[in-house]
Amino acid sequence: MATRQAVSRRAADGARPRKLWEKLGTLAAVSVTALAFLVTPAGAAADRSTRPVIGLADFGVVGSSTLLRRDRGVSATLQTTALTAGHVVTLWWVVFNNPAACVHGIPGLSLCGPLDEQNAAALPSILPAAGRIVGEGGRAHYGAHLEVGDTSGALLGPGLVDAQQAEIILVLRSHGPKIPELLREMLRTFGAGCKDAPPGTGTPGPNECREVQVSVHSPAEEG
Repeated sequence: MATRQAVSRRAADGARPRKLWEKLGTLAAVSVTALAFLVTPAGAAADRSTRPVIGLADFGVVGSSTLLRRDRGVSATLQTTALTAGHVVTLWWVVFNNPAACVHGIPGLSLCGPLDEQNAAALPSILPAAGRIVGEGGRAHYGAHLEVGDTSGALLGPGLVDAQQAEIILVLRSHGPKIPELLREMLRTFGAGCKDAPPGTGTPGPNECREVQVSVHSPAEEG
């Protein structure tokens, strides 16, 4: 346990997915009208939301994700395309447990934004969800569950604190082509296989790694 906590602290210092936030920040310039399709349809169940998956290369819609909220945790499924066959791609939870405290939201997309990762009042957290080797055609399917209070592998923060009110961003990170001797790590960690892997996040390798897709689930609005 002490080792895991030490790794999490090191990762929190240098391994947060900053490239993700740089990409998402550019979406602030996109019109709210253009992003209107991201809103949950009227009448949808309050504990279930379905959102598009957005490619960070051109901000096009490449798939969809569904999030189911229960008091004790959340479950997510994500189906996507436009990935590179044979590459290892991991799914990450980016959680803002108190989005009401966020002050850098991206209009039409999220309540919280890049700078809120450093906003302690928002109770941000980043945790691993799942990993896959992308199949032929660039398609992939993910399923993951996160319990309240589970901080296993956390890069930042307290994990999920408020399952019903947290803003949850699902992030896909590419680790590049699979490396057989590192495959187990590549499927489970932030930095394995990456030539710029931050200390404590996995065994470095030769691959270029980057965040490639994202799907945002904001809490249901009252009324």
